Amino acid sequence: MTIAISLSNVGFRRNPVSYLRRACDEVAATSEDTPSPHINRKHARVMARRYDRFGELSAELFQCESNQQNELEVSAETHILLMRHSGVASRCEIVWSDHGCSKRLSEVRENSILFAPARSRVRVTKKDSGCYGTIVLQIPPCALESLNDEHRDASRVTLAPQAGTGQPELCQVMSAMRDEIERPGPAGQLYKEALALQLLIRLLRSADQLAIAPAKGGLAAWQLRRTIDMLEGDLTSTPSLARLAAQVGLSPTHFCTAFRRSTGLPPHRYLLNRRIEHAKRLMADPERSLTEVALDSGFGSSSQFATAFRRADGRTPSAYRRGL
Repeated sequence: MTIAISLSNVGFRRNPVSYLRRACDEVAATSEDTPSPHINRKHARVMARRYDRFGELSAELFQCESNQQNELEVSAETHILLMRHSGVASRCEIVWSDHGCSKRLSEVRENSILFAPARSRVRVTKKDSGCYGTIVLQIPPCALESLNDEHRDASRVTLAPQAGTGQPELCQVMSAMRDEIERPGPAGQLYKEALALQLLIRLLRSADQLAIAPAKGGLAAWQLRRTIDMLEGDLTSTPSLARLAAQVGLSPTHFCTAFRRSTGLPPHRYLLNRRIEHAKRLMADPERSLTEVALDSGFGSSSQFATAFRRADGRTPSAYRRGL
């Protein structure tokens, strides 16, 4: 087996022995019983990849980069559940070829999920703008048997192809799995098994509603694209509600309500989240000071940046950078 190591990786430069040991552990973990899914990417680069097991479930974290229309194709013997945890993509089309169905999404963002039933193939095309992160879970159909009782044979539950904004409870479990992979804590094995059980329960109870139904009364696709282009075109500026609303032909009040229904966030919160994501990408460059990162991401000062970052991420910018 060949292990590919990037010598430019920040972790390698800081502590090569620890980095190599972790890489070997992850490669060894991937050789366990669950066969790896076939994942094919076009026009996107994998910058980092990590693996762990949660009971009978396998989880992989991917950090990728693309600045163009790109494609992802996944097939596996297991159920596949994918959640995006950072970055925003537009013009997304999903095709489940084995099930003869498809879906279009004007935007894919944090907490967007994709589900493909076992022994099927799914293809996703989308337009990304920079770095983005996903967690991919492999769920063997037999794992659901642990939930059998006298009223239901869980292994016989029909799970349909789905995509969209994930149910909050499901996303919370997957986010906790991501945190455990990135920052393992005490009683890790017991905790991971508990998370796996929670996820299986969510999967069973929301078999055909893993994604939230699109909100009615939101922005039209062209209105949402124009607004997002305006918000993300220059993160150092803060367009007024009146200006944003005028761009799509709505009153400020109507616009604010429709934007929240379409994205789940008010405009100011959406912009703040994009600024935090941009700041995280800039902090990967060790030559940039935190003050430069703050100003280039649209924050008025380093103290304002530190306060907003800690509220969003739970860590200070300095602590986040040390963990890269």
